[in-house]
Amino acid sequence: MSKLLFWIVIILVALVVARLLAQKAARGAPPTPSSRHQHPPGTRPGAKGNGNGTGTELMVRCAHCGIQLPTDEAVRRKGYNYCGLAHSLRGPKS
Repeated sequence: MSKLLFWIVIILVALVVARLLAQKAARGAPPTPSSRHQHPPGTRPGAKGNGNGTGTELMVRCAHCGIQLPTDEAVRRKGYNYCGLAHSLRGPKS
């Protein structure tokens, strides 16, 4: 019984060592083409941003329901911002 336990421990130690070596090799591997073009924290590809380089967009509030949405997605009508055509037709909530 002790020989069986000994071999189980040896196999487990070998598996742990192999896994650690594989992780170390993966960290030292040259970057893949997709990981070469990393973006700074807080940004994403295609984000228009507000010009300050952080990738954030200016938000506006719908005059009818009050929901916040990016400026470029808002429907602008009679000086008010709306979340969609239906709310722009209903007008601002009184």
